[in-house]
This record gives sequence, C-alpha cells and structure tokens, in this order.
Amino acid sequence: MRSLKYLFIACFIIFFTFPSHEETAAEEKTTMEVKLKNYLGNRTSVKITATADYRTSGGEIFIKAGEKLALKVESAKLAVYKGSMKTGSYASLKVMPVKPDASLSINGRPYQGSFSFKAEDGYIRPINTVYIEDYLKGVVPLEMPALWHAEALKAQAIAARTYALRHQSTIIDDTVSYQVYGGAAGHYRTNSAIVQTKGMVIKHDGEIIEAFFSSSNGGMTESNSNVWSSGNPLAYLSIKEDLYDPKTNWAITLDKQQIDLSKIDLSKPEEWWTSVEEKDKTVVPKLKAWLKNNGYAKKDIKITEIPLLTFTDEKTGGRVTKGSIQLNFYVRDLVDDRGKLLQQTVKLTNVAASKIRGMVGQEVMKSYLVDHSSSDSSKITIEGSGYGHGVGLSQFGAKNRAEAGQSYQDILGFYYPDTTIEKEYGPGAGSKTDLVVKAEPNSVNLKAKTDHLNDEVGITYSLKEDAVVTLMIKDSKGKAIATPVRDQTMKKGTHSAIWNTKNVSNGTYEAEISAMDRGGNEGLATMALKISRDTSAPKITDVNTSGDYSTEKANITYTINENANVTVEIRNSKGKVVGILSERQFNKGRQSATWDFKNMSNGIFMVKISAKDESENQKTFSTKISIRKTTGIVTASELSIKESRNESSETVGNLYRDQSVTILAQQDEWYKVKKGSPIGYVLKKHVKK
Repeated sequence: MRSLKYLFIACFIIFFTFPSHEETAAEEKTTMEVKLKNYLGNRTSVKITATADYRTSGGEIFIKAGEKLALKVESAKLAVYKGSMKTGSYASLKVMPVKPDASLSINGRPYQGSFSFKAEDGYIRPINTVYIEDYLKGVVPLEMPALWHAEALKAQAIAARTYALRHQSTIIDDTVSYQVYGGAAGHYRTNSAIVQTKGMVIKHDGEIIEAFFSSSNGGMTESNSNVWSSGNPLAYLSIKEDLYDPKTNWAITLDKQQIDLSKIDLSKPEEWWTSVEEKDKTVVPKLKAWLKNNGYAKKDIKITEIPLLTFTDEKTGGRVTKGSIQLNFYVRDLVDDRGKLLQQTVKLTNVAASKIRGMVGQEVMKSYLVDHSSSDSSKITIEGSGYGHGVGLSQFGAKNRAEAGQSYQDILGFYYPDTTIEKEYGPGAGSKTDLVVKAEPNSVNLKAKTDHLNDEVGITYSLKEDAVVTLMIKDSKGKAIATPVRDQTMKKGTHSAIWNTKNVSNGTYEAEISAMDRGGNEGLATMALKISRDTSAPKITDVNTSGDYSTEKANITYTINENANVTVEIRNSKGKVVGILSERQFNKGRQSATWDFKNMSNGIFMVKISAKDESENQKTFSTKISIRKTTGIVTASELSIKESRNESSETVGNLYRDQSVTILAQQDEWYKVKKGSPIGYVLKKHVKK
C-alpha cells in the first residue's frame, strides 16, 4: 500500500508538471509562412542540404541527413538533381522534417520548419512554414543589434512577435516590407530575450495591435494615418516628442548644375560623352536608375541640371507628405536632324514624398522629417532627422531608454500607450500587464562656445517648459568649481549664461545642467568643455605637389604639427576655386590630397592649404602647381586606339579627324594617348602636335 501511495504521488506530480495537450497543440499551430526573397533573390537553381531526413507530403524520404541536392527551374517545373542525375520533376514540392529539430540549408543558410517549393516568374521561390518562436530567432538579431541592452531586445522581441501574429493569416516575405528574417542562425542574447518573453504580444481592446517600428523617429513619433493614407488613426500610434531618440541626422546637398555645358559641343557628343561626368556620385546614379525604369530603359544618360528639389505639406508630426523635383538631361542617341543632342526634362510637382524619396534613395533621405531646406543659385540643401517612418517603437530610442534604466514594459508603454502585454500561448497564457506611460523628464538642450580672447565660455540652454534650473561646472575629478546658475526659476525657451575662465587652468571640464518642472520631473544634460589657451597657429610644412599625366591626377602632400580642421583648395589664375580636395578634421602628421585635373586646361594653378586648430588659430600656406598636358590633333578620318604597340592588338577606343587627344608618352613610332577613360597607343604619323 505504501509503495502504491508514493507511486500515485509521483504520477500526480508528473501529470501537472507537463503542459496540457490542448496548450501544446495550440502552440504548435502558431506558425508563420515566409516567402524567401531577401536572401535568395531571383535564382533559377538552389542547393539544399539537411541535418536530418525530410519527407514529402506523400510520406517518402525526399532528402536524407547530410545529402546534397539541387533544385532547378526547367520548363516552368522544379527538377531535382542528385549530382548530375535528375531524380524527378514537380509542379510544386512540399517537404517536412522527420524530426522537429532538423534544419534544411538553402544555398548555405539553415532554416527550421517545413518548406514548399515552386517556380514563380521563372525563379525558385521557397515558402518556409516555421514555428513562431523559431521565426523570431531569425528576425530579432537582424532588426536590432544583439549586443544592445537586454530590455531593449525584449521590447523588440515582443514587438516583432506582435507584428508577426497580426499578419499570420497571410504569406509574408523576409524583406523590410515585413520583417527581415535570416533563418535558423540566431544569437544567444536575442534568443534569450525571445525565450524570456515567450508568447507575449501587445493588445488594444483585446485585439493584437499593428506593432510598427523604425530605426529612429528623429525625436517625434508619428501617427500611422500620416504615413499611410489608408486606414484610420490608431489611438496607440500617436504623435509625441521622444526625448530618448538620438535624432539621427541626415542631409542632401546637390549642385544644381551637374555638368557645365558652356565648354561642350552638343553637336559632337563623341568628343566628350565618355570623359564628362556629373558632380554628384550618390544621388545622381539613383536618379539615372529611376529614369531608366521610367521610359529610358537601356539608355545612356547624362543629367546636366537638378534645378528643383523641394518638400512640402507637413503633417502635425512635422513630416512632409508632398515633393517636387525637376531633372534636365540628355540621352546619347536622342538628337535633332542636325545631330545636336536634344534636352530632355522630367518634372514632378506635388507628388507623394515617398515617390521623391524613392528616386533619391531611402538610405540618402532617411525619413520624411525635414528640419531645414534651402536653395540658392548653385546648390540645394535638405536636412532632416530620423531613419524610417517614425511610427511606433524607435529602436535607438528603446536602446537609450533601456540604458537609462527603463524596463521593456516601460519602453513598450511609451511607444504603444493604452495597451496591454498579454500571454497569447505558453505557460501563464491569458495573463495581462497594463502598460503605463511614465512621465518624461524635462528636456534640456545644451550648447557652448569658448571665447579664449575674453577668457569666458558662453553656455546656451533651452527648456521645453518652465523649470527650476541649476547650471554647474565640474573639474576632471567631478568637483564643482563654479555655478553660473543656481536654483533659478526659468520660463520655457532659450537662455544663456557665462562662465569666466580667467583663473582656470587648461584642461577638460564638464557643464551639468538640471531642470526640474512643477511635477518634480528632472531633466539633466552634460557637456564637455575644453579650455586651451593655445595662441600659436598650426604649422604647415614639407608641402609637395606632383602630377601624373597618365592618370591626370596630382598628389598634394603636407605635414601639420597639431590636430586641425584642414581645407585644401585649388584656384585658377583668376582666383576662382576649381576644386576643394578636403575640408575636415585631420590629426597631426603627414597628410595627402588628390586632385583630378582631367577636365582642366593647361595653366598655372594655386594650391591653398588652410589649417585651423581648436583654439581658432589659423595658418594658410599657398604654392603653385603647373599643368602642362601635351595635346595632339588627329589627322586621320578615323583612328583606333590600340591596347598595345601593335596594329593587330585589341581596339580600346576610336578617334576622329580634328579631335584633340592627350599625349602621355612617345615610344618609337607610337604615341601613348588618353581620350576620356581609354588609354592606349596610336601611330605618330596620324597625330599632329
């Protein structure tokens, strides 16, 4: 009897230790269907291997552990190859793991779960059916760096799970259009965040929310209805200031004139087309790609002007919704009846800002939060902040909040107010946690400017609301040495204070400002202040200039004796700046800059090097550089540029009668020449110096 009693107790413990059958079954049904587009791209064949056996829907073994197969698109079907032997052909193919922990590698990347393969638009398109928690292990480390604070990772895991389950009824893909998904290769820190938040989702009025997130909101969250015109504003996706977002800054600066047409003969494009390039190397290639996708496919294009680029119609969150752009350009084979290139113009007026952003590039115009824009006779400048749409959770904001001591509940409560975290499945399913938005501290912006001549530092600070302010200066040991402002009640707005540094030694100090509002919320800001009474200007020595006519580039080298902001300019004989080679901070020591003079005429140019140190001491050094290109005129009706000094060698370019060409060297009866980008050899007898 005694043994039966203990046996009964053991059975009772075992029964209540394991989850119920219903709970396990519900959790197993929590899967995602993900179409693999991002990693694979468009491929007509893929290689697959497996860590364990996979079977087809018919029950037969499709691939064994360690076996290698290839799938290829043939006649709109999937052909399966083992080595060079074709083992079958299918309209579609579904495979499932025999063991649940198996993984299938596609072109070297492992995935868990089952797969269906089919041919889509001539390419292999796998769809991965995967358990939701395994799906998240391939999402979270690609959406947020795994080494970030654990509370930020938990917030991201819950937001990603919520977003996924909201879209569970559709087949999503692995691109940024949904969530980036990298398969089974996760990270132990993000895996831990996923396990600790297992089954947790965010709900509003009992429904799973649209848990949007972006990299940075620029300091202001945005409403979903301002970004996506379809749908009503959602109460939990509101507009408000985010004090913890780092306000990621971005800027676009464009020359209105990309190519100077004053020295170009539009009737003879063969003389300059290959050698003349637009000034901008970032935005212009994207604009050309857009043109080629919108009526100019396979055309050779030169954009000469961008006279207009503006954004308008700000919404309540400060983000623009409309934009205008104009492009003036030439197409290589579009000429009039006299052979002169015809100017083409594309002008878009008050179109969706998303269309303009797509033209210039989303990695260039990182958001729609435009802080400042200007346009003069020569340049267009647009400055903004944020990275992404700004709706919902800011990933960088979550990082900073976590590092400031906020929990994942605090973080999600701010970005998705009036919501709850609920356990959708797993142990404790059905439990709820209300997300409460905590009061934000008073925001303080702090700036400083050192005046070494008057021995003082001007400190400017701005308040978002009325507050009691204290401004303190501390030395390197943290000891307070001055208090320019002590417990003063200030109105919201911008204020200034002066710190007298006459009796202070050189070194680094810290300005610390505290602002407490009526509700007792305290905002803190600090700034390093460097005191250096250096009165000697930087020394610029060992300046050397040398030109290489084979590359048509000059190298300018110099030495500076201290860290400084250095500008290297090239001026022509009239004093006009024709090149700015560098304009940034350099460390002391030997430095160099390269000048591309291929578009310059012969002459004497001035190299001007200016260096300004941290104490505003400035030194300028100037020297001359002479450009003496040897040019020749083609006398033959048509002349081939040869790869080597042999008439039977490959032709790398062509010249025509009366064209000018740069002569780099003379070798026997050959000239080594350069015309545009081609460099090669022509017979001397066909070129007159």
